Parts: sequence; structure tokens; C-alpha cells
Amino acid sequence: MKFAIITDVHGNFDALQTVLDDIDNREDIDKIYNLGDNIGIGHETNKVLDIIFDRDDMEIIAGNHDEAVMSLVNGTPYPEDLKDKFYEHHQWIESHMDEDYYDQINLLPRYIEKTICGKKLLFIHYEIENQKLETGIEEQPFSPITENSKDNIIELFKDKDADLIAFGHNHQMHLYDDNETIYYNPGAVGLNNGANAVYGIVTINDNEFSIERIKLPYDNEEYLQGFDEKQVPAKQLIFDHFL
Repeated sequence: MKFAIITDVHGNFDALQTVLDDIDNREDIDKIYNLGDNIGIGHETNKVLDIIFDRDDMEIIAGNHDEAVMSLVNGTPYPEDLKDKFYEHHQWIESHMDEDYYDQINLLPRYIEKTICGKKLLFIHYEIENQKLETGIEEQPFSPITENSKDNIIELFKDKDADLIAFGHNHQMHLYDDNETIYYNPGAVGLNNGANAVYGIVTINDNEFSIERIKLPYDNEEYLQGFDEKQVPAKQLIFDHFL
């Protein structure tokens, strides 16, 4: 079984298309697991949603930005931890998003569990303590981002039981193995890698995991120019911290 992991597209269609073209050209990827935050920060919301929901080989979960934007759509409380940074920006995303996608985003699960070749797999945007898995986004269920180290990541996911935990959220690459669990984050498709898009490939057979991180150059000039052309709120914050 060989599958791809993508996460944190964040409204960057050109980066996503680069990744999907590479996956399709390989012709040996059985499934794509998309670990959330497809919208927000970037401005190509509908183009991203068009392509991910059109594929029948992709399973998708919700990230915190996806849920925060949908809190505005649904008229439910907006999470306080994002209010100072992204409230106006998320309002802009919500106002430009095609309403045909509302139901599909609302129905996204927070995690996916699979057993493949006898291995237990967990796909989740980031740690949510087990007792908070059904808690609304307004209660800030996602755990605070921890420093990128093996000990911290093992401690973060200590209440989870899987042979592989695949996650995203903090836009950094992680690959740790404590001999019981592999913890893997390939990094963000759409952010924090300059003019590069990244994703992961996992191969599982009866005896082993094989994990690759793929880094692909792409032309991001049109994407960057779009922030000015569309007058995207929070542009300076986004450019200072994510691009």
C-alpha cells in the first residue's frame, strides 16, 4: 500500500496543483490523505476546494482554519485564539467562498483511523485530547503547538494509540520513531517553504514502513501578487510569518 499525505494547503492552488500533478505522474499512489487547513491564509479558496472535492482518491479531514471559517458561515462562536490575528481575514475568506461547499466542509471529520497491512494509522490535523474530540472549535480543542523535538511530539500524542500518527498544523517537517509509533508531518503544501511545495509518501507492507518527503519547486509569483490584487486582509502578518 502506497499513499500520499498532504496538509496545510492554505488556499494556495498553484502549490496544490504542483503536488497533485507529481502524485498523478507517479501512477502508483493508491490514496491521498489530506490533513486539513485547506482554506485560510491563502486567497485561492474556491480553486482549492474545486480540486480536492472533485477527486475520488482523497480522504480529507478538517483543520482549525477550516473550522474557524465555518464558524462564521454557521453563525457559531469564533475561536478566541485566532480572533486577534485572523478574524477579519477569515471573514474575507468566508465572503468569497462558494456556498456550494458549505455542507462538504461541515461534514469533514477531525480524524481518520485505518488499519493497513496490520498497521494502525491515525490521520489528524494536530493533537486533540481524546475528551475534546467532539468539542466545538470555539472551545479551542486543538492543543497548543509544541516545540519540534522527539520528546515533545511523543508527549503531545501520548493519549493516542497507533503505529503511524500523521499530522500537520505547524508547517514543519517531523519524522520521529519511538519504536512503537512513527510520528510524521511532511510540512505544509502551501506555506513556509518559499517557492516549493512539499508532501509525503508512505509505503507499507507486512514488514516495514517507508516514508519519503517530496519537495517540488513551483512558480509562486501569481499567488503572491494575488494578495495585493484581491486586497486580502492580514497580508503583512501572512507575509511576515508564513511566506
